Amino acid sequence: MPVFHTKTIESILDPVAQQVSQLVILHEEAEDGNAMPDLSRPVQAVGAAVNNLVMVGRETAAGSQDKILKQELPLALTRVEETSGFLVEASMMLRDDPFSVPARKKLIDGARGILSGTSALLLAFDEAEVRKIIRICKSVLEYLAVAEVVESMPDLVTFVKNLTPGMTSMSKAIDNREQELIHQVHKEKLAHSMKTVKNLTAVLISGIKIFVTTKQTGGRGVAEAAENRNYVVTKMSQEIHEIIRILQLTTYDEEGWDMDDLTVMQKAQAGIQGKLDLARDWLNNPYAEPGGLGERSIPGIVEEARLIASRLDGPEREKIETIADELASMSDRLAKLRAQGLGNSPEALQLAQGIQERLDYLNGHINSVVSQYAHSGVRKPAPTVTGKIEQAQHWLTAPYVNDGGLGQQALREVIGEGRKVAAGCTGPEKERLNRLCDEVERMTNQLADLCAKGQGHTPQAQAIARQLSTKLNELKDAIQQSLVNQVAEDFIDPYTPLKLFSNAARAPLGTPNREAEFQSKAAAFDKHANKLATTAQRVAEAGSYADKKVVEKLLAQSQQLRELTPQIIYAGRILLENPGNEAASEHFEMLKKEWTSQMEQLIGSVDNATDTVSFIQATEEALKRDNEMVNQAIHNRQPAHIVNGASNMARRGKRVVDVARQEIENSEDPNFVAKVGKSTEDLERTINPLVITCKSLAMNPGDKAAGEAWYDGSTNMIHCVVNVRDAIIKSQEERYPRPPKSPEPIPEEAFPPPPDMSQLHISEAGLNRPLEHQLGYEDVSDAVPPRPPLPQQEYLPPRPPPPEESEDEMEVHFPKPQADQPIMSAAYSLHVEAQKWSSKDNEIVAAAKKMALLMAKMSRLVRGEGGTKKELIDCAKAIAVASEEVTRLAREVANQCTDKRMRTNLLQVCERIPTISTQLKILSTVKATMLGAQGSDEDQEATEMLVGNAQNLMQSVKETVRAAEAASIKIRTDSGHTMRWVRKRPWYL
Repeated sequence: MPVFHTKTIESILDPVAQQVSQLVILHEEAEDGNAMPDLSRPVQAVGAAVNNLVMVGRETAAGSQDKILKQELPLALTRVEETSGFLVEASMMLRDDPFSVPARKKLIDGARGILSGTSALLLAFDEAEVRKIIRICKSVLEYLAVAEVVESMPDLVTFVKNLTPGMTSMSKAIDNREQELIHQVHKEKLAHSMKTVKNLTAVLISGIKIFVTTKQTGGRGVAEAAENRNYVVTKMSQEIHEIIRILQLTTYDEEGWDMDDLTVMQKAQAGIQGKLDLARDWLNNPYAEPGGLGERSIPGIVEEARLIASRLDGPEREKIETIADELASMSDRLAKLRAQGLGNSPEALQLAQGIQERLDYLNGHINSVVSQYAHSGVRKPAPTVTGKIEQAQHWLTAPYVNDGGLGQQALREVIGEGRKVAAGCTGPEKERLNRLCDEVERMTNQLADLCAKGQGHTPQAQAIARQLSTKLNELKDAIQQSLVNQVAEDFIDPYTPLKLFSNAARAPLGTPNREAEFQSKAAAFDKHANKLATTAQRVAEAGSYADKKVVEKLLAQSQQLRELTPQIIYAGRILLENPGNEAASEHFEMLKKEWTSQMEQLIGSVDNATDTVSFIQATEEALKRDNEMVNQAIHNRQPAHIVNGASNMARRGKRVVDVARQEIENSEDPNFVAKVGKSTEDLERTINPLVITCKSLAMNPGDKAAGEAWYDGSTNMIHCVVNVRDAIIKSQEERYPRPPKSPEPIPEEAFPPPPDMSQLHISEAGLNRPLEHQLGYEDVSDAVPPRPPLPQQEYLPPRPPPPEESEDEMEVHFPKPQADQPIMSAAYSLHVEAQKWSSKDNEIVAAAKKMALLMAKMSRLVRGEGGTKKELIDCAKAIAVASEEVTRLAREVANQCTDKRMRTNLLQVCERIPTISTQLKILSTVKATMLGAQGSDEDQEATEMLVGNAQNLMQSVKETVRAAEAASIKIRTDSGHTMRWVRKRPWYL
């Protein structure tokens, strides 16, 4: 089946697929009784191109040193030749008999084979290129292990001299591969891992150097130096292994981490199906070359099986994991035997047979488990609080509907997250969070009990659901506010503990309490770093930011900070034990620089995931508390408290300045930059005078002049912070007015009561009187008006056009997906997202709704529920056209957006759409060649790939709609932008 992960493969397959689609349409028209045209000339052109391709391929295989390429390429070339022969034979038969049925079958078989054969050929070439890069990566990996035996400076010089060429070659190869890849996520991950390896190379050399010098001088700290060195080697090895993993990826799921369990298991199941044939071929060939696709397919099957097992519970999970472990062990043993040339030995043959039996059993068992899971409807909560709340709100709209317990489970996990956040709070804030968690839990239990009794549809249950929905939103807001407060408090001074630890590590010999001070500062630094990492993790998991990239980045950075912190402490210990060692000092400073860089990145990600206005407001409240503490300390003559409070105020002011400058750098609106810039400069000017006044007060708390200066300075600082916040809010409101809100529901009490009908009496006798007499007319001529004259026109007026179908009618008519309709489910997901907005004066929303309808149509065509092959191909083309429209409109929004981060995010999201839609056209053509031959393994594989592509496309369009709405808020009103975002009423209200 075609795979699309490089620009070269896509550029070659796209025109081939277009030609094949024409042959498919001709074949279908012939089935309706039409004569086939003479295809001799186009088929001869295809044959000539195939012959040229085969010739080049064989020459490449002959001159290549890649044994796997020599083994796999001839198979692909033979397949292309055979299918080309089918086309030639079919054209000759059709020339003699334009209605020949066998000729039409050969034609469609040849068309299908040309497409899949060309894809296999391109994949073989690409795999060979990937193997070249992997060999370079593995050579670097192998040489990194030499670091453990470097024990002298000459050895270190030799190590660096030998490592440098490999690192240079790997870096160049990765950079070239990155440019060739299609999937943006793969490109970014490759670039990130390669950058990390480059940065760690200098740290590794420094670590080896300090290990060598410490060991040679006989100083203490050798164990810590070895820990530093081993950490860097391990980290570099992990990153290179990640590079190797990414290099071998050919597909990417747009939903990724936030997919439900069923989708994950179904895609893993499809992955197993795609690798089984390769594994069987490898097992049946005792002389297969080591390291080929077949050998690698078994570890891939094991990995997919373990992924499925991770989504299960109980005996089923244990059974799959046991079989996966057995397969991994047996395949490793067989690979070693074959590498030794013993592939035909009795042990190897017995192993191959045993692996084959276990693979067949595993495949059948997984098919059964996934099928049962699909019919059970079991799902798990989303990974973030935002996603969990959405699932919970969906259940609360109809608690009587059985959702497999997903809504209740999501609710309880939100409660758990709320209590985790509360654990990091104090005072009234902690009490409020715990109280809200208790109330939500109590109402959840009440509603769950009613639903368990079958009373989920009763008025009592509906009332509890409405109250719970409101209370859940309160809990969400409280969690978000608490997280903002924690960020404002914990990140007030990220670097001082490191500075204090550095001073302790550099304390000269003979300093009193030198060891105790070092341990104290090391413990404080470790606690501080882990606290910041935990807060960042909380922001990722429970914050309001639901962007996958930002959340994953926060989690990764917090983990990196946790791993790097002990290495700083080890390096500090080495410096403490060897105060005169220059290498130890350099190594410590290098690790400090790396930690500081990691912290800066973490702070940037946390600030990006935290609402700026909320953060400044939380800082403002903290400044007021600090100011009150300082005033109380002045009154009580407490210099230490004065210094602590004033230092906190200065640091908070500096944090607001930093955050405001980030907003300035992120904006291209001159009005915003000017106003926020001025207020930020005013705030910055208040910091130093406040610090100077604090020093005076610390020396003499009773100094009235200093006290008055403090009062004026602190008040001015708080006022300037308010000005920064107001400048950000007002600048946004002036240039970027919010879209109109949905109308608020009219409360029932606002309607007048119905009239009192109790005094109304109608006489039965009166009902028998003529109508005009009942109305009070005694003379009929007074009751009936004169008949109007007939119209004088000699022609009939034109019939008015029928009313357009309203959006509500579209929503009602959109088909609801079933459990076994993955493409329809993806289309419905986009439809639900687009239906949140009115498509009036909004072309992006209109195009997204159109794409959802087209994808729903494709779902029916792929499932064989009516339609023709031509309709399937035309539907894919229409989706591609709509995709181009969405991308064009999104780029227009991005180009007018003055927020750089939002613009970049929107462009990155929408740029994926054209590539995925092109792939959809190709895969639809492949599927069209299978229609009429459903049920085969090849047809199932084509369907699975088409399903995955459709899901990726719908997810990308959904993300584009969200990103475009966010970016449209930052478009100036005088830009001429006319797209309006009018939200409909949310479905859970």
